[in-house]
Amino acid sequence: MNHLLTQKVLHNLVLADGSHWEIATGDEEAASIVSQLGCAMQLRMTTGAIKPSHHGNLCRLLVQVDAHASVTDWHVPLASKNDGVVVCILSPCDQWGVLYVDGVLYVNLMRLSLVFAREAQARGGVLIHGALAERDGIGVILAAPGGMGKTTASNRLPAPWRSLCDDTTLVVRDPQGNFWAHPWPTLSRFLDEGSGGTWDVQNAVPVKGIFCLARAVEDRVERVGPGQAVSLLGEFVGQVSTLMARGLCKEEVRALHLEGFNNLCALARAIPVHVLHISLTGVFWQDIEQALEGGHCEET
Repeated sequence: MNHLLTQKVLHNLVLADGSHWEIATGDEEAASIVSQLGCAMQLRMTTGAIKPSHHGNLCRLLVQVDAHASVTDWHVPLASKNDGVVVCILSPCDQWGVLYVDGVLYVNLMRLSLVFAREAQARGGVLIHGALAERDGIGVILAAPGGMGKTTASNRLPAPWRSLCDDTTLVVRDPQGNFWAHPWPTLSRFLDEGSGGTWDVQNAVPVKGIFCLARAVEDRVERVGPGQAVSLLGEFVGQVSTLMARGLCKEEVRALHLEGFNNLCALARAIPVHVLHISLTGVFWQDIEQALEGGHCEET
């Protein structure tokens, strides 16, 4: 670890919870993988040595590739439990041969992204299977399981709405207790020679509403209480956070799940949660706008 501390900082990630990540690498292949993640997340690149610091919000991610590291044997470490430093050991992208390069790259990118998400959860955040859209500086999350229509709904939004991401959103909590949403990469696009993509991850917006998608003949919005909201959102959080539990003992897994549950409860108490019954041809965004303005919607 000591020799890595002298490496140049390649990329920086700043989240709305106040955490600042400095990402360095220990070898050329690790630098290539981090570069691809940095491109996908539109991270800022800087040069200069990583200097020791006791600043509580500074986290250092040090990445290495080890030929003996297994794709299936890994866990997501916490910077806050190791003086702000995380060492992440990745597998070589050619570990399983040329036919599996995309698959190993996907796993490595997923592992790195989960390091940030895991630390965000320790600070009160949650990673949600949901698209993020913004209008007039405020954000709404369209949460749903895979195949329910998050991408389709995102593509249908007219100006001045903007789709910031169409699959996964990282919600963080700032020191004042406010919730902010960061668009998160759709890493599955890096599988099977996919198109990849870039997401402005540091473009956080304040969360003003969460809408759980349900297919319907006509558009309508249904407000749900905090208890039902936690139940609904728990499914969407679990779908993208399951791998955080890899390599943990039973007690650690229980603590991880309790932490996530408590964060969801706090989120559901602070942010209105709705079920958005969405049709194929309706103007569902008008129902979202009305709900955000405190207009009429059904309650359960």
